[in-house]
Amino acid sequence: MINYNKLMSHNPTSYGVMMNDKGQQIEFFEHPILGDESDIICACHELQLADYTGFYETDDMMAEHGEYQPWFNEDGKLQMGELGSPNE
Repeated sequence: MINYNKLMSHNPTSYGVMMNDKGQQIEFFEHPILGDESDIICACHELQLADYTGFYETDDMMAEHGEYQPWFNEDGKLQMGELGSPNE
């Protein structure tokens, strides 16, 4: 998990926004210091949560099939895809 407020204080570059099947608006960011040398960060502004995705491109995460769609569970942990496998 990433400190949401600290991340936002660095004004990171946004790669795009999506609405997941859980109704969470997810925004994808480049790491503010490491840039594209780091995996993409996703954040939910409503929940004030952010975490690393494990992906270096947004295509699979934003695809209509939803297999790798990011969402945050009730414990604030990032999950990937419709089956909800934890991003570890």
